Amino acid sequence: MIPGPLRSFLRMAGISQQIPPDEVMPMLAHSVSLYGYEGRSETEFLRLLDRYVHHARQVRSFSGANGMIHIAGCADASRLIEVLGYKSRGSCGKKDFAFATADAERAFLTIDSGFPLTALEQALQRSEPFDYQFPDSRVPIFYTEKDWTELAASTKNPASTLLDLLLHDRTLDRLYWALAKCDEDTRVALKVSPGLVKLLPLAPEFDLYGGEIRIHSGKIELPAGSGKAWQDLVGESPGSPGAFVPALLTRDHGWLAAYFDVVSRLNETQQEHIAEGSRLKRLYSAYRSTVNKDAAYGVFPRNAGLLILLASLNWNARGEPEIPGTHEFWQGAFSQKNNNGREHMKLNHCCDSAERTLETLVASSRSEFDSGPMAVFLVLNALDAARPVDRRLSNVAQQLISGNFSQYSRWFPIFAEFPSLDVTAIRQFVSAADRIDAISNSALRANALGAFQAEVGIWQILARQGEIPAEKQNSSWQSMVQPFIAVSNSVQLFDAARTGLQAVVAASTGRTDLSQDEIVDLLAGPTQESSDSRRVHQEVAERIRGVMDDQRLVSLDTLLGLYDGLTQMAHGAHIGDSLLSLAGNLREFEMPRPIFTGSERAEWSPSVYISRHAELQIRTDLTKVIQSARTPSQLEAARGRLTPFLRDTLVGLNYAYYEPPGAAVLHSNPLLVRSHDFSSMSVQGNRELWGDAMLIGVGAPAGGGAYLVGSLVDLPYALASLEGELIAPKNVQALIWNETVPDLLMDAVLPRWWTSSRVELHAAALYQRAGEELFAASASNPQLRSEVIGILADQMTPDRLEWVRAALERPETASAATSRILPSETFFLSVEFRKRYPDQLSSWGQANRELSDLSREDPTDVSPERLSADFGVPHSVLLSNNSRVLISMKPPPAFGGSASRLLAQSWESNNLYWARLADEMGYSPVMLNLLVPALTRRMVVNLFASSIDDWPALFRAMQETGDEFRKGKITVIGASTVAQR
Repeated sequence: MIPGPLRSFLRMAGISQQIPPDEVMPMLAHSVSLYGYEGRSETEFLRLLDRYVHHARQVRSFSGANGMIHIAGCADASRLIEVLGYKSRGSCGKKDFAFATADAERAFLTIDSGFPLTALEQALQRSEPFDYQFPDSRVPIFYTEKDWTELAASTKNPASTLLDLLLHDRTLDRLYWALAKCDEDTRVALKVSPGLVKLLPLAPEFDLYGGEIRIHSGKIELPAGSGKAWQDLVGESPGSPGAFVPALLTRDHGWLAAYFDVVSRLNETQQEHIAEGSRLKRLYSAYRSTVNKDAAYGVFPRNAGLLILLASLNWNARGEPEIPGTHEFWQGAFSQKNNNGREHMKLNHCCDSAERTLETLVASSRSEFDSGPMAVFLVLNALDAARPVDRRLSNVAQQLISGNFSQYSRWFPIFAEFPSLDVTAIRQFVSAADRIDAISNSALRANALGAFQAEVGIWQILARQGEIPAEKQNSSWQSMVQPFIAVSNSVQLFDAARTGLQAVVAASTGRTDLSQDEIVDLLAGPTQESSDSRRVHQEVAERIRGVMDDQRLVSLDTLLGLYDGLTQMAHGAHIGDSLLSLAGNLREFEMPRPIFTGSERAEWSPSVYISRHAELQIRTDLTKVIQSARTPSQLEAARGRLTPFLRDTLVGLNYAYYEPPGAAVLHSNPLLVRSHDFSSMSVQGNRELWGDAMLIGVGAPAGGGAYLVGSLVDLPYALASLEGELIAPKNVQALIWNETVPDLLMDAVLPRWWTSSRVELHAAALYQRAGEELFAASASNPQLRSEVIGILADQMTPDRLEWVRAALERPETASAATSRILPSETFFLSVEFRKRYPDQLSSWGQANRELSDLSREDPTDVSPERLSADFGVPHSVLLSNNSRVLISMKPPPAFGGSASRLLAQSWESNNLYWARLADEMGYSPVMLNLLVPALTRRMVVNLFASSIDDWPALFRAMQETGDEFRKGKITVIGASTVAQR
């Protein structure tokens, strides 16, 4: 029983108004356990929520049995006004009557919970009755309230209601949330044995690692391996859940539960490999060998490294793990010192076989998944997985990557996304990067870093869009990188950047003399044939130009014209007058007038703010050099002063291409590109020149405003993070979900659909519809139901799978449940069903029959692999690769640290859903380049999540956005014009 209207309670608890009633209490328990405590102290959030509950109970006392508060007039309003935290001023029944705050705390609760105070005030001014529904709200719970209060009686926090228990007992919060993630059969079994009293002390382990525990027919459903193997590990029989579950959760301080959780989340194929022979037990023996802290320490699971490692493993035909590199390579890798000066692992003969190497990697995964040998393995594994067996990385390439991994680890995945790049390409990249790092002049080094990384980014864009064909990728890469290896001054850097850019565009067009407008058109996408496609292409190009203009960046045409003119002047040509207008273009940009003095900025800025790069550009006046007497050395120096401008223009092209949908900062802050700090001069002690860019200066105008520090390696994500902060949610009290929104926005910008065909678009829609047909038909066919559930078991958590099982028991519930199946789930269901049961394809609906016909007519465009590349998303955390792909995996929990993006990257439904929407509404595939970013941004506006792992909120927001678009409530700039034409 929740006092007062449910909407008011949800507002105060920070819970989405959109969740179904049966999720209210579990989400409350989860929110309180996550946000209600700092150490052992209650947070202001929890204190405020507790005060509201008491406040609501007092207000509820003024309502009758029907839940209605009735105030007949002035005579009986005084007590209610007092409880609401106010007092009266003026004469009741008169226009001058008003409320004034008497108790600030109560008044805040009244206003923030949405009580209609103004309506009460106006009613009393007019001497009219006031009626307001303020009933208690009943929401479902599992077990009975008595079960929970009796459990609390055995603790030091007894309470009369479950609501009060959840507000004052963090351990009970975690137990309630853990049980909520279990299916109904499992909850019933656990209540009987071991019982709530024994489970309560195990709540932290159960919360973090118990979500995959399933009990049916009196037995634990095991993820992999025989019952004997798990019995040996746990020390109890899976046939005795009451003994097995507590033993699992407590064994080795919770690490066995963490291992069980990871294995349960793997797909069926991976589980079969893990269960082979004695591998299950050997891998756990390795995993537990490095235990030095409880697995349940903190609020996030600590098994992310193991999940990423085992999910990314590849196996050969003999069922052995494929480990790139020789045994000697890994022995050396594990014997190296880490950043703390300690050896990564102290194991003799750790790598004398693939199995031993895997065990050692498993052991290291517990503490080192984003650095050290395991990180090296993940990248090497990704590089090999993208290449044919006969083109796998050589020992030399592996040593090269390993030896330079600490510096360039975030850049090596490029060679997984583009497998045509060979060891020479890798070697040249490392050589150029090392040369740039060795530049002693900080300004020159920053310009070299920016120009080099920007050209790598441009190369990636064109290669990803197919504008650099695969057969030219390796040669064009080397031609682009080679000039940077010899850079030692600004003139050489300008020449290197120009030569590198020419190599890139020549690989795409066969020409080296492209203007900036032509380069922008090239970045916008491949040349289009149809009129509609050309209009979309033009719209994308204009958006790129808009960013370049608003950033006040000097045109490449101007820079190259000036540079060539100054070179001719150095050789005696008298063309100075013709260069004056070009030189004047450099002066069009001006720094904003400072509003803080130097001392104020030093005192109030959170970091060392350095705007020297932009300030030097302001002071650059080549007209004086051109007009005055000059020597060859002066003219050379003048050419060198153009290099910072060239860097910014090249960087700006990357910023403009990856502009997040609805971007504001890129158009309102002309310093953003120029302020990018490649040398990390503005952050003391930061030397991660090649790492991810981080946003600093937010909310600190004394520091010059927000800007990025670091490299361009993950620029789409960095820009999405920056712009995501400025999106205003539609729902009251909704917040931007920082752990997820940047990846959603990036997934809408990074993919492009210039080469996708109408067949592919229609096939993506058909796979989803076919999956829905299979799901609906299984309600009346037990055999089909078993097949469907068996396939979905690889995609769904136990509680969700049990919900599906129950929904399919009756056709009427199955029909409603179909709308709650994710697009990625229906797609996967259809793909897997066609693989496993090809003889049944024509039996289950029109979409299945149409898909079969289409597959026979055009097997390439309809293949799941092709559609995965079209409508998948990057999985940089799990696969160390930015190639688009759809993977088969259950949604992971929310992790902390380097794995925090794993949950967001496991969300694969958006692009599939937008594709289906476009197909249904008659749009061409190329229109997705405009539709997807706009619809995704609108989805973010609609998003109302209650916690950092509330993925159902993503589904609700996506469906709401789709419904709005179908009804014509969303206008996509550019797309509407093209569609009308």
